[in-house]
Amino acid sequence: MKKSKREFLIPKNGPITFLLVAINVIVFFAMEFYGDTNDGAFMLAHGALNPGAVLYQHQWYRLFSCTFMHFGIEHLANNMLLLFLLGQIFERAVGTTRFLGIYLGSGLAGSFLSFFYMCLMGQNNIVAGASGAIFGIIGGMIIVVLCNRGSYSGIGAKRMLFMAAITLYFGFATAGTDNVGHIGGLLAGIIFTFISYGIPTIIKNIKALRKKRDVDFDD
Repeated sequence: MKKSKREFLIPKNGPITFLLVAINVIVFFAMEFYGDTNDGAFMLAHGALNPGAVLYQHQWYRLFSCTFMHFGIEHLANNMLLLFLLGQIFERAVGTTRFLGIYLGSGLAGSFLSFFYMCLMGQNNIVAGASGAIFGIIGGMIIVVLCNRGSYSGIGAKRMLFMAAITLYFGFATAGTDNVGHIGGLLAGIIFTFISYGIPTIIKNIKALRKKRDVDFDD
């Protein structure tokens, strides 16, 4: 048990996870050094997502830059704790390259859906946070668990579904939360993981089952 706990503290067991956490933390403290991350105007001036800035100033980079920004230390801590713990498990399951692609893709999908919704509803909010990408990991873990007969690294399907549901619930129950971005990230994580990991895993399992059946038949 002690060895298992220590594995979370070894960078080589989740190099991309450690890198992403480090980038988010460095960006946060660098911004805190120059201003106040709880100040919407300051966040907007330094890359947070805002439909007006994207539409009228063509600053599309905000869909990406906002995923590495956080409103205050509590926002950062909550996201980084979940990324650090769940991210390593997911990274080991799907591999570093797929993990990075799913993380970034889910973050962008969450940002874009949030941007589209704000445009549709005539809102001009300022949005930031890694939540969309992290929800992508949650969605991805659901696929990983289902593709591994309902359990992976001690995590079951019911547990992952409950985690997704309860996290979404707290988002809707908390004022100022970008729930649309969360849903976008979750759905993107499910889709990207199913395509890049789920389908190959299912094909591999089918081939292994056929091979076993052929061996049993020969015996």
